Amino acid sequence: MNIIGIIAEYNPFHRGHAYQIEQLKKICHADYVIIAMSGNFVQRGAPALMDKYSRTKMALHCGADLILELPTLFASASAETFARGGVSLLNNTGIVTHLGFGAETDNIHLLSELANLLCLQPDPYREALHKELKMGHSFPAARANALESYLLSHSLALSANTDSHFNCSDNNLQEILASPNNILALEYLKALNTTKSILIPVPILRQGRSYHDTTIAEDFCSATAIRTYLKREPCWRNAQYDLGSNNHISSSCDCADSLKTAMPLDSYKILRDYTHPFLFEDDFSTLLHYKLLFNDADHLAAWADSSPALADRLLHEREYFTNWSKFCQRIKTKNITYTRISRLFLHMLLDIKQSDYHTFPVPSYLRILGFRQTASPLLSALKSHSRLPIITHPKKAQTLLSKQEQKLWDMDLRAADLYRLGLTGKGDYSMKREYRQQMIISPP
Repeated sequence: MNIIGIIAEYNPFHRGHAYQIEQLKKICHADYVIIAMSGNFVQRGAPALMDKYSRTKMALHCGADLILELPTLFASASAETFARGGVSLLNNTGIVTHLGFGAETDNIHLLSELANLLCLQPDPYREALHKELKMGHSFPAARANALESYLLSHSLALSANTDSHFNCSDNNLQEILASPNNILALEYLKALNTTKSILIPVPILRQGRSYHDTTIAEDFCSATAIRTYLKREPCWRNAQYDLGSNNHISSSCDCADSLKTAMPLDSYKILRDYTHPFLFEDDFSTLLHYKLLFNDADHLAAWADSSPALADRLLHEREYFTNWSKFCQRIKTKNITYTRISRLFLHMLLDIKQSDYHTFPVPSYLRILGFRQTASPLLSALKSHSRLPIITHPKKAQTLLSKQEQKLWDMDLRAADLYRLGLTGKGDYSMKREYRQQMIISPP
């Protein structure tokens, strides 16, 4: 039985995600697709646009068979830790055979060679990386520069190696390493390498616009574009819709028409009918401001993604705080990215410290958010082969997990409470508490 694993956020689920699942099923002759999905907060240090249960419904209606929640500690982490958490989660199902992921290149040999190099970290590369970091570059930029420097200086050795698939003249290394999709692809391959995983990596060439593009296109557009559009047009759902016999949604609202082109119909309908406000970083600005005002340098330095120097900068600049996003822009520097700052702010609200990543290097349970009715055999296989406790309802966690594992679970509960708090701040008190939520079972 071939089972594809995908690590995703689906924030929200768009046509590119549906294309990826469809292509992976064809390539791998897959029987089922399991998703390791971020919960209510995502890797760039922000709330998900929609809650995890609604995004689970989107994925199940559009090709996925079973959704596992990637614990908050890993879902809100750097690319390396995010990937390690997701790969470990899928490894420990005991049934996933392939790891599918999007990339700007489908040259698995090139990606694997770069990933192996990053795992080995030869001395010349490490020296180049240290030099780049001292020059004040951010880690992603420093790593790209160091890799390019190393590969160019060792191009003759690489060319002489018959097993090498890298040719500096044929590839724009900076472009390859600058893409968020490729960065994650390399981290997935590194994680497969370091965990000695038997999962078969299967890259899928990304279609359409770039990750950061904010244009709603008729073919494929990014989740960033959809979120940007919804933030700019918060009242688009006030338009009236009709479902015709041809199963297409008609509307005179231009923005609704634009969104229809970007998403599968089922996913679009779940977005359209979503009963809660959409959430963005700035909806948590007041909570963040409170944390900044009432914590000293030692506390600010202890949270994940922080440092003593960054804590001092936060203290020095906090009087200029206006909201989350503007303060991220103010604090970021040449060597500290906006995303790292935003992750730090999220970790402050969730009380996630750097030490937590040493305590919990990998996930220690499988939380099922939902599955398709037709995937009952998959669920049975998971229960038979899983190497970790399986949580099907929050109330069962306490009996299944050790006291240590419950600390990781508590972070997920805090994340759920924080998300509800963001909604109440926008006047919505309707979201159920985590212990009252039911696993999503999608009809065939």
